[in-house]
Amino acid sequence: MQGVALQERDELMKVALLGYGFMGGAHLAAMQRIAGVEVKAVSSRTRPSSDGPSRGNMDLQAGPLPDSVKWHADWRSILEDPEIDIVDVCLPTDLHREVTLAAFRAGKHVLCEKPMALNTADCDELIAAAKASGCVFMVGQVLRFMYPYRYAAKFLQEVGRGNIVQCVLQRSTGYPQWGSWLVQEERSGGAILDLLSHDVDQALRLFGHPRSVRANSLGPVDTMRGTLRYDDGLEVEVEGGFLPSGASFSAGFEIQTKNTLLTFRDNMLSRREDGKEAIPIDIPEHDPYFDEIAYFIDCCRRNAAPTLCLPEESARAVAISLQLKASRDADGKEFGWGL
Repeated sequence: MQGVALQERDELMKVALLGYGFMGGAHLAAMQRIAGVEVKAVSSRTRPSSDGPSRGNMDLQAGPLPDSVKWHADWRSILEDPEIDIVDVCLPTDLHREVTLAAFRAGKHVLCEKPMALNTADCDELIAAAKASGCVFMVGQVLRFMYPYRYAAKFLQEVGRGNIVQCVLQRSTGYPQWGSWLVQEERSGGAILDLLSHDVDQALRLFGHPRSVRANSLGPVDTMRGTLRYDDGLEVEVEGGFLPSGASFSAGFEIQTKNTLLTFRDNMLSRREDGKEAIPIDIPEHDPYFDEIAYFIDCCRRNAAPTLCLPEESARAVAISLQLKASRDADGKEFGWGL
């Protein structure tokens, strides 16, 4: 529960970071603390200023671009460098397919920010290209490396999947002001694919494939309350999205059995038994982006599949997110899930 155990390796891995905005800055800060890793190059439309990358909706560690890291205006020139082992794609979602395919053709391992792509056909193409290239491919489903969500998975193993009576996963933020592409649905996929796919991925990880899905809007601006319905009658809810400007970021969950309630809210994890007072659960200090990227780099060193976060699972999160969006846009029409 303290993180992922990594093998000690002396081999220096050279990384290129494609995109240096909100998430790119967080990734760079994490990579600079991983032993045996050199961030050799960064690409962005404009040269990063001394003020560091643009900020987003969370207080993530980031800093100015170090002098030792070469800046490129065009990501294509980075892929021509034979010394680059790994490409970290932190570009807008509509660029994921083109950039990732080019990286595989250049023989690079690829870590790609979520969501993998804007549609399932592109996801399938990327997975096939990764297999054909022999390169390691992983999508940054960072919740899989966050302690509260790892604890939730352990909790389900303890109490038994069949004893869960309710699960609600929530995530919302104010209308994005830190990246104009996020509010362009043709580029980001909208709030369900860009933001709530985090929680869709968790629902699939914890409970497996649903029998059907449906969703309705919660109101302005780009929101939903989605329901994943399972064969045993369990309904898992995923709710939130882009709220009006100025709304603060919020994320959490509630998982309940007949006797126990596990809650993560306002960065506090707690557990209540038999209706008694909730007992706080300590969350160890850790950087999930560090854990995520260090795990991926370890997989690259070993040329091993990222079993903690397989691309096939990330592709299913895209598929379910798109079904939920279609249901919301069709006023709650229920869609069956064929897997």
